[in-house]
Amino acid sequence: MVVVGNTIETFVNTANGLESIVGGKTVVAFPDKYFSTPLKETMFSLGIKKIEVGPRLETTDANGNVTVTRNREAKIRLALNVYAPKSMGGDACSKGFDRWLDLLVRVWRIDILDAGCDEVEYEQSIGTNVLKGYFTIRRVVSETIPVS
Repeated sequence: MVVVGNTIETFVNTANGLESIVGGKTVVAFPDKYFSTPLKETMFSLGIKKIEVGPRLETTDANGNVTVTRNREAKIRLALNVYAPKSMGGDACSKGFDRWLDLLVRVWRIDILDAGCDEVEYEQSIGTNVLKGYFTIRRVVSETIPVS
């Protein structure tokens, strides 16, 4: 089992402390339970989209001894969906996505491997514009040790 840690929770809590920068509240996916309809402000939903875990990391000391750790490099693709009231237009979603990525790169200094998004769509069931996006980061994760 791989423990990713509290990456999403940390991002969400920190982003909500900087709500004035991103322009809205961030929640952990699945956001429908957090929505008041009609939506009155931009909201962000963050969740795990995909995790790729590499082999265990090895280190070699000065004597040539190899140590295999329980650590592994992981590429974590996070879904970042932006919801904006219909009255704000689809542009609000694009601007929100840009502000969130700006927060990651400029404020938190996170190295983003890649990022992207679909076109803005209107989701009638919740009465909002929605932009479904993602970004990928690299982390080192640890395997848990089974308890017997």
